[in-house]
Amino acid sequence: METSKNDILRVGVIGPGGAGRGNTLGFATRPDAEVVAAVDTNEASLDALEDALRERVDGYKANSFKRYLGEHEFVEMLNHEDLDIVGVFSRHSLHDIHTKYAMRAGCHVIVEKPMANVVGDAIAITKIAMGSGLHLVGGYQRHYEDTYMAARRAISEGRIGNLQKFDVYMAQRWGAHGWRGDPRFSGGGQPNDSGSHIQDIFLWMTGTLPVEVCGTTDMKFEDDDGNVITKLVEINSYSDVALDNDAEGTITILGNTRVGFEEWFILEGDEGTIEIKNGIRYTPKGGEAEPLSYQRPEGYPRNKVDQLVGLVKGEYNTNYTSGINGVRTSWLTNCILEAGKGPEAKNRVNCDAIIEKEGYTRQDVLTFIDECASKSCY
Repeated sequence: METSKNDILRVGVIGPGGAGRGNTLGFATRPDAEVVAAVDTNEASLDALEDALRERVDGYKANSFKRYLGEHEFVEMLNHEDLDIVGVFSRHSLHDIHTKYAMRAGCHVIVEKPMANVVGDAIAITKIAMGSGLHLVGGYQRHYEDTYMAARRAISEGRIGNLQKFDVYMAQRWGAHGWRGDPRFSGGGQPNDSGSHIQDIFLWMTGTLPVEVCGTTDMKFEDDDGNVITKLVEINSYSDVALDNDAEGTITILGNTRVGFEEWFILEGDEGTIEIKNGIRYTPKGGEAEPLSYQRPEGYPRNKVDQLVGLVKGEYNTNYTSGINGVRTSWLTNCILEAGKGPEAKNRVNCDAIIEKEGYTRQDVLTFIDECASKSCY
């Protein structure tokens, strides 16, 4: 069913800097969407968006989007621009606030990762979307990549049997620059920034929830001259994680590395193993490793922007990056960060205790997952 108010979808953007600019261009370069307004606290960010639109959008007329400048001007934009879609690409600590305002203004929303810094806020956002009938798409682009889609399908089909062990690893030269190094805005350093992506896709592929985290974090970063600097947010995290299917393994998220970007997943079950590193391989128990691939499902969205536009226009019925992913991921991230706050080398955190502080239980989340699935939100 078509739910847009306009033939050409009117898009407004909150925070079109950095990654937000790329997402904004994802809308602007489509024939069925137009970026009509943007708000930021930094005028240079709006200038950079204008330059990018002139360069990338055929037929773009200079200064054709309405500018809003200021910390609270997003409210004015929502009140006056008759928007169909809002892109929330602001600083991490503001995601849940901006998303709530946008949905309460009747807008569909795409929100960058993390959807919320705190699991209780992630649940609240998703409940608003479900209750209002609005579409909420999270910023987890790996859900649209063939590699991870193949792993998820293979696991759901039982190719590895019951997941028993896992090793999840990500390393990036991440120096906590700019607002990401400010705890007021970052919400938890690298584990809550790029690290959010690998936590999300791990939980999405395996269909699991965390039960316990025993881990530690540090705030040490070695600069290009070899000086070790203590930052104000978490740079590295080392976590032993137990899942609700009794699997146990490690999730390592590093921001202090010189090797560039690295990422891998080893998912070992009682019937086989999936390894994702420079491609994806499946090894049946007692057998030889082989490439793993499936034909991409017909009608599967190309990316997260395509996902939201298609949902709003009635071209897609399934949301593959719905709010439930933000719930699962924020829950695990909160546990990893909480473990790092303890006084010992590794501290044990009960995941149920973390979510109960927000007024929810594990059963609430399981019920919510089923409710989302009943509305084709995965």
